[in-house]
Amino acid sequence: MTAGTAEIRRRSRRALAREFGGSVVTIMVKELRSRFRGRRAFVVLTIYLGILALIAYGGYAVIAPNVQQQQFGGFGFSAATASATIGTAIFVLLSLFQLLLVCFIAPAFTTGAISLEREKQTLDLLISTPMRPGAIVIGKLLSALAFVGLMILAAIPLSALVLMYGGATIEDIARQQVVLLVTALGFGAIGLFYSALIKRTQAATVLTYCTMLVLTVGTALLWVFWSVVGTPANEMQVSGGPRPAPEQILWVNPGLAMFDVIAHTESDSYGAFTTVVDYAGGMMPGTDTRFEPAQPQPMPVPGGPVFNGPTNGLGAAPPSVDAAAGVGLQPVTMVGHFWTRFSLTIGALSILLTLLSMRLVVPAGMRFAFRRRRDGPRQATSGEGDPGIEEVAP
Repeated sequence: MTAGTAEIRRRSRRALAREFGGSVVTIMVKELRSRFRGRRAFVVLTIYLGILALIAYGGYAVIAPNVQQQQFGGFGFSAATASATIGTAIFVLLSLFQLLLVCFIAPAFTTGAISLEREKQTLDLLISTPMRPGAIVIGKLLSALAFVGLMILAAIPLSALVLMYGGATIEDIARQQVVLLVTALGFGAIGLFYSALIKRTQAATVLTYCTMLVLTVGTALLWVFWSVVGTPANEMQVSGGPRPAPEQILWVNPGLAMFDVIAHTESDSYGAFTTVVDYAGGMMPGTDTRFEPAQPQPMPVPGGPVFNGPTNGLGAAPPSVDAAAGVGLQPVTMVGHFWTRFSLTIGALSILLTLLSMRLVVPAGMRFAFRRRRDGPRQATSGEGDPGIEEVAP
């Protein structure tokens, strides 16, 4: 009896999974057909790729003459170094502009996914079908992300141009694509959440883009403000700079995640993007130590040692030196630290917002109704013997 009941439950779960998956595919097909039926999708994709192509060509036209001039002007630039410099510059420009375009384009496809159904008064009809609300939400989210993902993947050949010049590797392009896709997922989930929460598409769009600005610009400003205000004046005078704020503030910032990816392409540990990533993570740029509050150094004692713990101007010891070889050791950097944490944080936030959107799509009286599991249907009666509400096991 127990084995038969377990088998029935397993079959019902498999049937439920097939039904849920079929509903998701149905919504995706419907949304994608309506999106690709006109010219708008193809025009947007063409303009997106055209802008990136112009950016890549403009970067090459500006940087290549300067690099060639430095190469033949006696600055020690070899042909390989000049080519790698051009490739790195193109990769930086494409990465930053792709991130900027994705941040503005991804929410535009999801802010009206649910609210437009409400405005057209078709959401109730859609919910009344055998499709579950969760399948409706996931289908709309995946259909929007499918088009955004198509735009991101279509730009890979442009990013692959840097492989001809050097300066970036296939791994760097893979990290770039991961950050772009996770950013599209996160902002798409935010737009879908506001679309399910608010009835009007215009209000949902405004709140979505305000949240996008908070996650990109707001977190950076908050981190800078916290660093400056949280550092005492006397410590800032001694150390020469503010104490870094907690790095967790920047785990939701896609800009710093892309800076981290770009820092992989820099040739040394003193590049601009590497310095920003190191300082955001609390690591002193160009050293192998983390930031420590600066302490005043004692004055030299007559007859004592001349060297008494000098600092590098930021309250930390200078980079360690191999006395036998006389060569400075490679400083420890925070490169590769932020893009992974950004991906995990935004992924978890996207899952949470998607689950909340599923609840918000359900009619108001049924959103947070929790029913206890029963062995079977039971007819509840009131004290006077009148029949009540029939409770059915889910």
